[in-house]
Amino acid sequence: MLVGLDGANPDLMRRLAEQGEMPFLRACSEQKPLRPLESIPPYATPSAWNSIYTGMTPAWHGVLDFVDLTAPRRQLTNSHSLRSAPFWKRLSDHAQRVAMIGFPFTYPPLPVNGVMVSGLPAPHQGAVWSFPPEFDAHLKAIPHFLPDPEMTSPRVNPERSISRLERHVQAVTEAALAAHRTYGEAGWSLFGVHFQALDTFQHMFWAWIDPTDRRFYRRPERERRSALRFLRVLDDSLRRLTEALRPEGIVILSDHGFGPAYEAVCPNYCLLDQGLLTLASPARLQRSLKLQSMLKRLDFFNLRSRVKISAGGGAVLQGLDHLMREDLIDHDRTPAVVRSGGYCGLMSVRPGFEAAARDALLQARHPMRGERLIRSVSFITELWDGPGVEIWREYAVVQPEEGYLIDSHFRHYGLVAPVSAGLTGTHRPTGLLWTTVSALEQARNILDIAPGLLSALGLSLSPSPDQGADKPTGQVFAPQDEKAIEDRLRQLGYL
Repeated sequence: MLVGLDGANPDLMRRLAEQGEMPFLRACSEQKPLRPLESIPPYATPSAWNSIYTGMTPAWHGVLDFVDLTAPRRQLTNSHSLRSAPFWKRLSDHAQRVAMIGFPFTYPPLPVNGVMVSGLPAPHQGAVWSFPPEFDAHLKAIPHFLPDPEMTSPRVNPERSISRLERHVQAVTEAALAAHRTYGEAGWSLFGVHFQALDTFQHMFWAWIDPTDRRFYRRPERERRSALRFLRVLDDSLRRLTEALRPEGIVILSDHGFGPAYEAVCPNYCLLDQGLLTLASPARLQRSLKLQSMLKRLDFFNLRSRVKISAGGGAVLQGLDHLMREDLIDHDRTPAVVRSGGYCGLMSVRPGFEAAARDALLQARHPMRGERLIRSVSFITELWDGPGVEIWREYAVVQPEEGYLIDSHFRHYGLVAPVSAGLTGTHRPTGLLWTTVSALEQARNILDIAPGLLSALGLSLSPSPDQGADKPTGQVFAPQDEKAIEDRLRQLGYL
């Protein structure tokens, strides 16, 4: 049994287990320790999970971001974006039965020898989420089941937001149990279940669950108890799955870790100051900053948080995105620009400007405290070898210091800004691994997972990666679906 706890932090999980808040994990840790598992840059869902699936770096499997940078048109990454064979395809090709429930980037669901249920990103309406397609009716009969959790801001109603995430965990568990009841008579070689809700929960509620977070004791005790209840629901789902499946071996892992997000760094200001980014019009920037400042002063009732979860919020967010970055930049005369944010940002740099762009960001200091803001700037060509390196030669991963995340916009605060409304946590490089599978006892990095799983099931990871699925004709996502998914990713700070 393979369990994905998206974004699980080993220190936090260990502390909660020791305190008895997560009794199933406590029983596990008494048997074997919860161990660290290192992720890979940019420490985010797209690159990390596809590296777990394949045992390959993004330079081979082809997925770096939520947007497929290798596609002719910049479109959302999906199951057809993967250029290397994932472990479930290798197992299926060798007549081994697999189930993969809710794992990221498995939409559209591809044929397997067993059952596949898609996870993030996938349309919430009008789509078939499963293979075999007839299982889709079971999924749609499960209350609150969706491929990924619906977004609700903690600024508006924290306890209601937590309850919705609990229901998503329970719905994914019911989907997994239904798949086992429907298709499990012949047994499984590997049964996987992924809980995306933990990542969403930690983005919003990290300050409610981490006693080392300096905001923790400012949160109402009632809300902190509700946050712990979510983690108990997650823990109980692990217990239920284990009791139902009775696996010979268990692997519990996360794609990256988590930690506090106190402030955002806006690195495009550094590039602007060093002449590496050119404005379309300084006056246009001033108008944008003035509008942002005015909206901030008028935001008495957390209107930004309400907009994020309103039916028309996506259009508003997309408009603000252009107002705060794309419309302000003269792209023809700009050698370097940070295009995406999150725990790490992706910067594109024209040839010949690499050293200047790196130096500009590494010299950035907090305007009040004087501390460094950027830990590293790593070009893709420096990180990995492989065919993807040439495609991504212009890109660099910008990693901030602890406690910060990257914001690619121009904000009226300047170089350092508050984090987006509703976010208190962000990714960290070190995730979690707990396993009873001997072939994974020495695993230290997410690239070790696929070889270990295949070895445990009698297969090997071939030296040269197999090709992934054939590219589909036409678009995977309808325009309205792509827009809705982008809105959800933007709310989490990924776009």
